[in-house]
Amino acid sequence: MNNAYRNIARIAGEAERHGMFDEAADVWRKSLSIARAADIAWINIRIDFCVNAALRDWGR
Repeated sequence: MNNAYRNIARIAGEAERHGMFDEAADVWRKSLSIARAADIAWINIRIDFCVNAALRDWGR
C-alpha cells in the first residue's frame, strides 16, 4: 500500500465516521486512480456503502 493511497483512504474513512457519506464516496472514487489492483474491490464496496448511506440520509 503506497502512502498516497493510505492517506486518501484515511480521509475517506474519517468522512464516513463523521457521517459525510457523499464526501466519502467522492474521496473513495478519487482513490481508484492511485490504488493497487488488490484494493479496487474494497474501494468499490466502500463506494457502494457510502452511496447507499447517503441516499438513506444516515449520519444526518
